[in-house]
Amino acid sequence: MPRISFAACALAVALVAGACGGRTGSSTTRPSTTSVPTSTSAPARPATTAPGPATTQTTVDDAVAAAIRAKIDDLILEAQQIRGLAFLEPVDVILLDDADYQARIIELLAEELTGEEVDAQTAIFRLLGVIGPEADLRDTYDTLFSTGTGGFYDPDTNELVVRVDGEELGPQSASVVVHELTHALQDQHFGLLDSSEDLEGDLAYVATAVIEGDALLRELTYIENLGTSERLAWAAEYSASLAEVEAIQADLPGYLVSSLQAPYLDGFFFHQRVGLDRIDDLFDDLPESSEQILDYDKYLGDEQPLPVDLPELELDGYEIYLDSSMGQKDLELLLSEVIGQKQAKVAAAGWGGDRLRIYNRGRDDAVFVLAYRGDATADAAELVAAFREYQEAMVPSNSFSLIESDGAEVLVVFASDNTLNSQLRTAFSR
Repeated sequence: MPRISFAACALAVALVAGACGGRTGSSTTRPSTTSVPTSTSAPARPATTAPGPATTQTTVDDAVAAAIRAKIDDLILEAQQIRGLAFLEPVDVILLDDADYQARIIELLAEELTGEEVDAQTAIFRLLGVIGPEADLRDTYDTLFSTGTGGFYDPDTNELVVRVDGEELGPQSASVVVHELTHALQDQHFGLLDSSEDLEGDLAYVATAVIEGDALLRELTYIENLGTSERLAWAAEYSASLAEVEAIQADLPGYLVSSLQAPYLDGFFFHQRVGLDRIDDLFDDLPESSEQILDYDKYLGDEQPLPVDLPELELDGYEIYLDSSMGQKDLELLLSEVIGQKQAKVAAAGWGGDRLRIYNRGRDDAVFVLAYRGDATADAAELVAAFREYQEAMVPSNSFSLIESDGAEVLVVFASDNTLNSQLRTAFSR
């Protein structure tokens, strides 16, 4: 699935964006440039080459397209300066009016998210109470990924797709283009956009946080460099689009929205701590876990995830949809749906390691198995209490549930088919 409106993280990446294809895009959700220090005053390495000619395709008026293309040419040069990297090859620019842009996104989603994948994700999200029994997940994705986006970069085609709304590229749209051009530079120099599609679970979140945090940092640098009048215009555009997006997202599943947004800000603040001179290295040597992204001291101390294994089990008629790590961040996001963000951070902060396995049988049946290892026994007790509250509030009452602990270890099992009770207990219960 293309990363267009938000990036996917942890379980949401594995389930929602397991077939990302490396596409990435910009949300209207941004930290305020007046309240968040970007620490980007250090001079960027100047680009040494011009970007060269690029192909432009458009479904907007020719005169408007010409003016916007000229603006984008300037932004290409500026993005190189801000990122301190030069384009190795031209980036094709696609300018689409609002209707064609929406259609392009929905077409990409249909191509990359198969019916079987939608069915599998529907089953697990219904089991977890993320969506209701009648929810249409395909429609939810179409809305989620097309809301509030101004453009995206597609490394599969080397295209920058820009949404044109009006007769010029305003300051906010220009900042989005800088964000996406940063992705093009990342792709040409590091290739992480392509390789990240092979990552699952927590490591997919880590890669997304590195990618999106870097691009958001450069976008905010561009905004900070605007003149006073342009910054005021940017703020006005941002406020209007944010109100529109929030109104639409209010009717979408909160977990999906928050987990797709999270890597932007988490990655941004992580890069703040890492420093500009070390960001390039992260693309070749990713942090080991979301725990390291969220806790810089654990990154500096190279704290590794504790090993956690699950016994092998085959379930008749089921396929293993995911066998990976859920990670600290996704635990936090999932539990926050019930116990609130502050308490969920506390419950997830003791994460030492985990193994998550999800079984799937069509659109209606799923099994969620999480083996967790906390840093201490108290961490496990906090997680057990949080999951019991989550199970009571979110998991359908006719489902099978098992939540138990042994020292610092926790086992959580949910299954839509209650007849699997004995088989799951025998295989996984301690």
